[in-house]
Amino acid sequence: MHRHIVTLGGGGFHNGEDAPALNRYILNLSRRPNPKICLIPTAYGDSELFTDRFDHTFAQYECRPFHLSFFRDPQPDWRAHLADADIIYVTGGNTRAMLAIWREWGLHDIIRDLYDQGTVLAGGSAGAICWFEQGHTDSNGLPLTPLDCLGWLKGSCSPHYNGEPARRPSYLDFVGDGTLSDGYAIEDGVALHFIDEQFDQAINWREGKQAYRVSRGDNSATEEAITPTLLS
Repeated sequence: MHRHIVTLGGGGFHNGEDAPALNRYILNLSRRPNPKICLIPTAYGDSELFTDRFDHTFAQYECRPFHLSFFRDPQPDWRAHLADADIIYVTGGNTRAMLAIWREWGLHDIIRDLYDQGTVLAGGSAGAICWFEQGHTDSNGLPLTPLDCLGWLKGSCSPHYNGEPARRPSYLDFVGDGTLSDGYAIEDGVALHFIDEQFDQAINWREGKQAYRVSRGDNSATEEAITPTLLS
């Protein structure tokens, strides 16, 4: 049994984007018929906009969508609520606030146990960087700042690499001066797939979009392009 994490730079159902190839890719990783897929929208304050988009999107597939909502649908036992989730999908939003809430409730430990048992993890933006050792975030507004994350994937991560003007120069500066460890930059429309915490491949559902390995050199950072596989 392998462990899977899929990290999106941005896009997908969060943005109202029709991305069927991406959705099928994530669903197929569970290797189960009619998998249960749970949305965790903590980073967006459990916004109904995103739960509605999620429900509308995944109602089109052979799967069983449900949600975990701290604010709108509190449960007496979060472990029991998530126990039979085949896939956990984490939204974007405020990464710092999300991780603080998860840690307060012990949700990160529950998710880790499920992940070790084979539950697929996926997410975009905040839902991508949270799995790494460090993230490059606007949780405190601008300018972008480093953030210590869960550390299940080695290195750092910057999403929206082509979608927000401040992202690329800020990430290159932080990696270049050692504030952030070497890591991955992911454009909108691209995802990275990790198997057993090791990078496996990049995929994209928007042709021409890229991801990069970003490494510290002599007081500066260098980018190495990762050629994604275009999903169809």
